[in-house]
Amino acid sequence: MLAAACPAPRGRPAPTRPPDAAASAAPPGNRLAGQRSLYLRQHAKNPVDWYPWGPEALARSRTLDRPIFLSIGYASCHWCHVMEREVFEHEEVARALNQDFVSVKVDREERPDIDAVYMTAVQAMTGSGGWPLSVFLTPELKPFFGGTYFPRKRFMTLLERVGRAYKERPEDLARMSRRLHAAIARDGVAAGDGQLPAVKVARAAFKRALENMDPVWGGDKGRMKFPMPSRWLAMLHRHRRTGDPALAAAVGRTLDQMASGGMRDHLAGGFHRYTTEPTWLVPHFEKMLYDNAQLASLYLSAYRVLGRAAYGAVARQTLDFMIKEMQGEQGGFYASFDADSGGEEGSFYVWSPAELQAVAGPKDGPVLAELLGVTARGNFEGKSILTRRSSPRPGALEVLARWREPLLAARALRPRPGLDRKVITAWNGMAIVAMARGYQVLREDRYLTAARAAAFFLWDKHRGPKSRDLLRSSNGGVAENMAILDDYAHLAAGLLALHQADGMLTHLRRAVGLVDLVRRDFAHRRACFYLTPRGHEAPMGRQVLLSDGARPSGNGVLLQTMLALSALTGRRGYRDEVKRCLSSQGEALSRAGLGMAVWLDLLDRMRGPYYEVVIAGDPAAKDTRALLAAYRLLDPHHAVLAQVPAAGPDDLTARIMPVTKAKLALGGKATAYVCQHHVCKAPTSSPVTLRAQLLEGWKR
Repeated sequence: MLAAACPAPRGRPAPTRPPDAAASAAPPGNRLAGQRSLYLRQHAKNPVDWYPWGPEALARSRTLDRPIFLSIGYASCHWCHVMEREVFEHEEVARALNQDFVSVKVDREERPDIDAVYMTAVQAMTGSGGWPLSVFLTPELKPFFGGTYFPRKRFMTLLERVGRAYKERPEDLARMSRRLHAAIARDGVAAGDGQLPAVKVARAAFKRALENMDPVWGGDKGRMKFPMPSRWLAMLHRHRRTGDPALAAAVGRTLDQMASGGMRDHLAGGFHRYTTEPTWLVPHFEKMLYDNAQLASLYLSAYRVLGRAAYGAVARQTLDFMIKEMQGEQGGFYASFDADSGGEEGSFYVWSPAELQAVAGPKDGPVLAELLGVTARGNFEGKSILTRRSSPRPGALEVLARWREPLLAARALRPRPGLDRKVITAWNGMAIVAMARGYQVLREDRYLTAARAAAFFLWDKHRGPKSRDLLRSSNGGVAENMAILDDYAHLAAGLLALHQADGMLTHLRRAVGLVDLVRRDFAHRRACFYLTPRGHEAPMGRQVLLSDGARPSGNGVLLQTMLALSALTGRRGYRDEVKRCLSSQGEALSRAGLGMAVWLDLLDRMRGPYYEVVIAGDPAAKDTRALLAAYRLLDPHHAVLAQVPAAGPDDLTARIMPVTKAKLALGGKATAYVCQHHVCKAPTSSPVTLRAQLLEGWKR
């Protein structure tokens, strides 16, 4: 019997070169050298005879009757680098793999459809998952054993046992793979009864979430801390409905501790991936676009809902980091920064007191060390991860402001973390949402400029030959790989957010087009949507993914966008589809709780009131700006906005957004109309009255 694989370890990095690295000198190279994926190219010099996923590798497996060893990871993954150094660079490993297996490398960010299938399989086999993902498949692509990171000695033993079992006990492996395939192929989507899940489902979910929150450090209880923006945003929105102070306190505690600890880059801005201990101090140092986009949006919401200026500052610094460090010249946002630099994890980001003093001098260096938690002993391998957990002495913040740029310049001289310049459609959709909301909340034009640049880049470069179908990713401006549901959902959400920011009909029409394409090509026969479009190659059948993780469910995001579009465009079919899908998930929501946070948030919006707001007036006029400011100051997640001139909408606007028909500036004053299902409250020119109308049914 094969032993279960362990999850990727959470300790510190392995040595840059293993002791017997000489055995792997001058590797001959393999089939990955010409790939566009940075992750695949990182393995191009391994002595392992790697294939990219595709017909050649799959045909070789069938022809030679060899099992496939499938290794899945991504360019900024620390433990992927460790496994490469410790395992794949070694001739003995290469000989064993090349002799008895067909070895295939997959970039999970380019092929999330493949990753989703086999991650589900490994989680079913071992109870956990992670990257690098290591899976053994039959030539029919059915998994029969898997795990995550394996040290070299254990991996060699595993190869010998798997190879022997495949030759000597093929019936056992086939039976195991069939059982696993049957379990994964069940999509778990029931036909709903047409009724929304009961109110008690959400009440119980938020109660359980509060019980699971760390009362000191925030976030979920546990030995590690992961950012879960979807969950905390849902809690914040629930606080808006109920006024529950416990929800506000739990979210605030989490945001405070996360922003003050080592998760956050206190010089350049932005957040790292997660921490390996419970105090948000010691992170894995990669920076992912999707984390930073979601956290920027979350801090913007918390700034408005909880009224804490510090959250607005964190959001601003995060957005500025994304523009400066992650946005390419053509407008697309890059995927990630590596955890490692110069072969060591985190070395780019840590400091000693002497290093601070070398930049800021003997007077200001100690002030910075005290403010940023830098000590002679250090908190990470002899140096210090920067924090902001000490009470600043008078004038310390001014000292930091004065020396920030010189510190960044000194840090830039160190070996830099690698930047994966892959542009991913879904993650850019999240970035567009963050930038558009940054413009709305912070009133900084650069965020609107950045959002538009990304949106136009994706629309120009990330569509396929049909000019409607999306592509998943691009490298160097060349797009490839079929888009999945998440790409359509997040880009549609980004375009909607951009329309809310600048009122351009182009964004709205494109969002509608994407939603209609999903309804045509991704529809499930009972409710919700598949991960992949019809006719797509699916190794173990098309999957329906409903839960939220580090990134929100594509299904949930799409349905939230459909609800908003229904309010703006009057398309009842969108709202009916949202209701059908929610009605099918009552049991799943009861089980998952805030594991389906986007759905619970959507459920609250569906119960309403969910408002359509039309503001009619001259955009440059003071009274129009006052109404818009009142709307933006409230930042309502339970409303959508349409802006029209004082004389009312033109024919095209009225046709696309029927809610705008006959909405005029009354009595020569800018006028706001707050409506629900196109039935409107009394028109008002008062910002105070507009705010009061928007808060009917909501506490904050």
